[in-house]
This record gives sequence, structure tokens and C-alpha cells, in this order.
Amino acid sequence: MQGFFGLRRDLPARSSEEICAEQVSAVFRQMPIALAVNSVNAIITAAVLEQLAGTAFPLGWLCVVLLVQTGRCALWLRYRSDPGVVDVTRWSWLATCGSLLAGMCWGLGGMVLFPIAPVPGQIFLISVIGGMCSGAVVMSASHLSSLLAFLLSASLPMAVVFFCQGTTTATALGAMILVFAAALSAAGLHLSGFFAKTMQLRFDLELANLRLQAEMAEREMTEAALRQAQKLEAIGRLTGGISHDFNNLLTVVIGNLALAIGRADNMPTILPPLESALQAAERGATLIQRLLAFARKQRLDPRSVDLNCLVVGIEDLLRRTLGDRIRVAISAGADLAPARVDANQLELAILNLTINARDAMPDGGLLRIDLQNRNVDRKSPTELSLAEYVVMSISDTGTGMDETTLARAFEPFFTTKEIGSGSGLGLAMVHGFVAQSRGAMRIRSNVGEGTTVELWLPRADAPPGEAGK
Repeated sequence: MQGFFGLRRDLPARSSEEICAEQVSAVFRQMPIALAVNSVNAIITAAVLEQLAGTAFPLGWLCVVLLVQTGRCALWLRYRSDPGVVDVTRWSWLATCGSLLAGMCWGLGGMVLFPIAPVPGQIFLISVIGGMCSGAVVMSASHLSSLLAFLLSASLPMAVVFFCQGTTTATALGAMILVFAAALSAAGLHLSGFFAKTMQLRFDLELANLRLQAEMAEREMTEAALRQAQKLEAIGRLTGGISHDFNNLLTVVIGNLALAIGRADNMPTILPPLESALQAAERGATLIQRLLAFARKQRLDPRSVDLNCLVVGIEDLLRRTLGDRIRVAISAGADLAPARVDANQLELAILNLTINARDAMPDGGLLRIDLQNRNVDRKSPTELSLAEYVVMSISDTGTGMDETTLARAFEPFFTTKEIGSGSGLGLAMVHGFVAQSRGAMRIRSNVGEGTTVELWLPRADAPPGEAGK
């Protein structure tokens, strides 16, 4: 039915059901007007024919018409109360059957009333039926099956009446009714096709609009990521230059302090201040190393590493760091490929992320470390090149981060912890290390739902060596 009545074969399959739903919706929107026109015209026709013919047949016919219109009205009310109108085919058949019954009331009723009416009544009846058929083209053109059901059932019985009379004039009138019905059917077919094309254009426009909105949103996200990357790059360059020079100065300071301590063994009043100064200088050197890691200027020794063996090797350390209230779960994908990375720095990065996860789960929780092979796709970090990667995902069930905190997570010295509880360099150092390793780092987090940190590490071509075991 859907392929014949009012639907074009060349429309995309995706839109066929949607267009059919719109056609059914349109015919039900017009149904109150159609019900009113049918009822009023039937009352007027019955009153005129009763006066002209002097019989009760028109009143009986009127009762049948009003009964059919009452059923169609109930159908319309049921359609309006149907949430979503999922079964479009069913409603399409019901609308068509309602139109068929309404048309039969006029067509078969005309066959009964035409012989008993005088000539003026016959002319009046033919005129009313013709007007009803013409109006049906306007009212039901969006749903071709309803239009044809009413049009043919209302007009063909009258053509049969004239053909049965056998006279030349009656035959000519019957032929004219057939031509009239064919012309109205062709007009309805044209209007129905126009309606379907209009709906198709509307769906295409909506789809194009959705695509445009998605592209705009993706572009905004890309521009925001680019601005963030440029900001971090500028901060990294500034930090790297200052850290390099300051590291040289600290090297001289640490060397001289160590020399002074060696010469102050017999001077107990001077030795403690020198040792305190040396410890402060060494902490400064550690801080400088973290800044160099953020600036991607630390010295790395990338090798082929089996990440599963590496994580299992530090599992005990992680459990001691997390404490008894946090469970640890480690899983690795089948045929996990080795990654080309500095194993020592990766262990420090994992430890930093583990400490952050512990601080985000003060009441305990679950820490998951998942390892899997991944290829670059549209959902991958934008800074990655087309290659194969090994992804380490570290997830917690902690407090999570809001959008503002997430946007600044990689900035050096930015922290949400209390003063003295963190330097704000942990994530910045990990981000710089992963970027220097030609990988990428991504964080997904929601407040109250935990955080997932993904480390995208380049896949190694060679099997793991001794350093990766």
C-alpha cells in the first residue's frame, strides 16, 4: 500500500516511513473539516430530496451517513490520543477505510435516491456528488489512498446508474462521470507526489541542518582544543627556557654546597644550614625536572615495552600507594602490542595518575587500568597522526571534575587540592611526557561519576627488549 498510494519509488528508504507518517498526519488534520462538510451536505441533500420526492428514503440515508461520520470522528479522536502514532500502516488503512465508507454513502446512496427523485432532484444530487468529489481532491490529496477510496466509491456507482439506462444521453453522462473521476484522480496523484517531494525536501533540509550544527560544534571543539594546545605550547616554551637556565644555576649551587659540606665536617654550627640548603636545592632540581617534562625537553630513552608486564610489575607499589579501601583491576586486550616509550618515565606517570585517583576517592572505590590496541579514528585525539597506538586507560570512581577544571587540567601549577597537598605539576608532567613520546593524553570526567585518563602511546615495531620486561 505504501509503495502504491502516494509514495514515490525513487525516495530514499530512510524517508519513506517518515513521509507516509506525514501523509497520514495530514489527512487526519483535515478530517474534522471533511466530517463537517459530509454531515452538512448530507443534511441539506436529505432535506431537499425529501421535499422533492416526498418519501422517507432520504432520511434513512441521512442516518447512515451520520453513523459513518460518527465512526470516522471516533477514529480521529483515537488517532489524536495515540502517543507517537507508531503503527503508521494501520492508521493509513483505517483512514482509507473511513474514506471508502463515506464515499460509498454518497455513491450507493445516489444509486438508491436517484431513481425516486424528480429531474430537479436528480440534477441537484449529481451536482452535490460532483462537488463532494472535487472537494475530496483538496481535502485528501496528501494521502492518495484516502482520496481514491472516496472518489471512486462516490462516482463509479452513479456512472453505473447512467450506463444501465441504455440511452445515448445517459451513456454520455456515464462516460462524462468516468472522465471526471479520471481527471480528479490524475490531479490527486500530482498533488500527492508534490506533497511527497515537499516532505522529502523538508527532511533533507533538516538533515543538512543537523549536519551543519554537528560540523559547527565539531569545529568549535577543534578550535578550542587548538587554542588550548597553543596556550600550553607557549607556556611550555617559556617554562622550558627558564627551567633549562635555572637548572644550570642549581647545578652550580648544588655542587658548591656539596663541596662546602665536605669541608665543614669539623664545623657543627655550619654543617646543618648547609645540608638544609642542599636539600632545598635538590627539591628545586626535582621541580625543574618536572617542568622540563611538561615542556617536553626531558631526556627520554624510548624502547619497545610490554605494557602489561610493566603494569603488573608495579602492581604491588600501586596497591600500597592506594591503600586498602581502593580496589585495583588490571585488564589487557588480546594480542596486546608493545609500545615505544620510556619505561621509567611511564612508571612515574602511572604513579602520578594513581595518586590523583586516590585523592579523588577519599572514601575508597575502584581503580581500573585497561590496555588495548587502537587505531586512529574520528573519536581519537586530534593531535595524533595516522598510525597504530596502544592505549592505557586509568579510570577511577571518584569525585570527578567539572568542565572548568577539566579545561585547565594540563596547566602547570593548577590544582584543586589544598595548599601544600600538591604542586599542580602531576598532570602537566604526564601530558608533556606523553606528547614528547609522540602520543596523546585525553581526560574524560563528570562530577560524581569519576575520571578516565587515556594515554595513547605509539606502537612499537620490534618485540619488547630486556628493558621493557
